Amino acid sequence: MWTKWIYRPTFSLYCGYTGVTKNSQKIHKTNQELKMKEKLFRELLNELNNKNKNDEYKYIGTGNPMSDILIIGKETAVSVNSEQYKTETLENFNFWLNNQDYNSGEIIERSNQYSHLYPYKGQVLKKNNFKDNWGTSVTWMNYQKLYNYIFNTPQNKQINFHENSFITEVNSTPSKKTIDADTSSIDFRKENLLNSEFFNSFSIVIISGVGYFDTTGNNNEIEDIFKVKFSEIKNAGNKPKQPYWLHWNNEKTKLLINTYQLSIGVSDVLLQEIATEIRNSNLIKLVE
Repeated sequence: MWTKWIYRPTFSLYCGYTGVTKNSQKIHKTNQELKMKEKLFRELLNELNNKNKNDEYKYIGTGNPMSDILIIGKETAVSVNSEQYKTETLENFNFWLNNQDYNSGEIIERSNQYSHLYPYKGQVLKKNNFKDNWGTSVTWMNYQKLYNYIFNTPQNKQINFHENSFITEVNSTPSKKTIDADTSSIDFRKENLLNSEFFNSFSIVIISGVGYFDTTGNNNEIEDIFKVKFSEIKNAGNKPKQPYWLHWNNEKTKLLINTYQLSIGVSDVLLQEIATEIRNSNLIKLVE
């Protein structure tokens, strides 16, 4: 199924004027598509609400849950038990459970109030100096560059990928370094979140970090969880150190791309090639 991307702001079934930032594109979905997407989302939230697990395990993600692009990272890089962990991780599930307004246009830029719908709105495409430059993390810089290549806005210097993508993590327990991570949440999240109809409703899935999925031998968790089949492996710039793996579902309505963590050592060539695969998939229709 093709969706049509347009430059003008649109009206959302649930929240009226959605609002987009400069250099943004906005997806237009029919009321029926929006209703189905939200139905799957509310079903997941209600199911998790009945699970006897702490709210960290139920971490949903950030950005636009009604979008078509899902990016899955390994885990967030904040300190456990910090105020940031409490706000961004522990409060995430209840935010989505109690929120049905997906209007990011009303969120104030550079506000002190954190928004799971549009975290740190007003950031720019530069590395955070932890002072006052409103930069962001290297990972989010790479997410934004990938987003810019997908939507053909390479000159955009705003961090606005939250408007048309949703970000989640395999592991809900943050860690500054993966080697030190507490991974006890992963099995629960694979079975109850990533395997859900909601997370399987995204037509474009990008897994940033392959280490948390077993793809050896006859057991391929990526194929099983996301209902796709491996298609081929490619190397960005024909360099074996920058591989990415392509997967499709049987109906060719879902493209899943997994690669190494999009943090350090990520080349623009890799991001450009992944974006080209997405653009050529015809699963999103761009208006040039």
